[in-house]
Amino acid sequence: MGSIAATPFQSPFQDVPAGRTDGLAALVGQFREDTDPNRTDLLVGVYKTEEGKAYVLPSVKEAKNRIFNDPDWHHEYRPSALGSQIYRDLSANLLFGRDHRLLREKSFNADARRKWRLPCGRSYVEKPLCAVEGEWEPRDFPSDRLLVLLPYFSSKTNRFDFESFSEAIKSLPAQSVILLQSGAQNPTGCDPTLDQWRELASIFSERGHLAFFDAAYPGFASGDIDTDLQAVRLFAEQEIPVVFVSTYGKSFGLYSERVGILSILVPNEEVGKNIETQLALLARAESGAPPDFGSRIIETVLSDEVLERQWRQEVRDMANQLKHRRDALREGLEKLGTPGDWRHITDQNGMFSYVGLSVEQVTLLRNKYHVYLQDSGRISIAGLNNFNIDYTARSISAVIKATA
Repeated sequence: MGSIAATPFQSPFQDVPAGRTDGLAALVGQFREDTDPNRTDLLVGVYKTEEGKAYVLPSVKEAKNRIFNDPDWHHEYRPSALGSQIYRDLSANLLFGRDHRLLREKSFNADARRKWRLPCGRSYVEKPLCAVEGEWEPRDFPSDRLLVLLPYFSSKTNRFDFESFSEAIKSLPAQSVILLQSGAQNPTGCDPTLDQWRELASIFSERGHLAFFDAAYPGFASGDIDTDLQAVRLFAEQEIPVVFVSTYGKSFGLYSERVGILSILVPNEEVGKNIETQLALLARAESGAPPDFGSRIIETVLSDEVLERQWRQEVRDMANQLKHRRDALREGLEKLGTPGDWRHITDQNGMFSYVGLSVEQVTLLRNKYHVYLQDSGRISIAGLNNFNIDYTARSISAVIKATA
């Protein structure tokens, strides 16, 4: 084991849990039809400015200007179904670190894909514990299901339940496929610590599990891209089988471009080339040619040292803004004497938070106060701004007091 392969793909990952697309779409439609002046959208994970406006990163604006002014730029098909080699190399350097040993050994492979077929018969997905009825038991895994949910979040503490999660992974059949998020977890906002990631890596290594990493929000947890990707790099360095998908939609603000990259840890360069051949055939069959405009923006930013440095600072600024909004929401709830402990709002990170509201409270928030969030109680911190944070805090406080 010791190589990496990578490729751009049109990211299928959205903010909608499996099977919940229609529910979220209906809520978004309900919000748009709401004419109340205080209506507040905390549904979808799209970063907005403090004024509640769409945000286009200045580095992305500059990259687009350069592309538009390039006399050789065109909309024709690109030579490879796997996308630009430059884009793939730049992405690998960003995600795994420019000096990563496995990059030097050419042990990563990548592909432009819209789908990924899991190699094993059963896969396991982290799931907030409050969404799972009853206590989790190994015997609860039904033999006829390919997807099994794992305990992750404690509704009692509104925090990551590391003990339950790690014990669950220990008890899984050897060589299971387990879906993990690298950081800034959606929907909980709760990440393992680096020491906890190290312990999880040891369990994966002992049990021979494959880690299927999803990185949708690099930089949004700590403000630093490299810090937020420590878990993936740790697993790769220990040569744990890794499939890694990352979208650039959030960190570059390219939501509708759906551009990202799929990377696979492979035993050696020869195996990587064989995988690329198969992935190229699949990519050709599924999409014909990879999307180019979004990936060209990424390539333009990451190939310029000054522009990349500017982009990293913009990501840091967005992360700091999200932390500021968390502080303001918690402070507002505490000043209003809202029953409960609200420290978890600032202990969590990234775009989302499980504030700890029941379906009854969420429904009341929508119907009476016109504050829209999903039934799970997930709040998009990115939707808070200077105009609605105080109102949101007052509305949540009123609902909790009314239902206490």
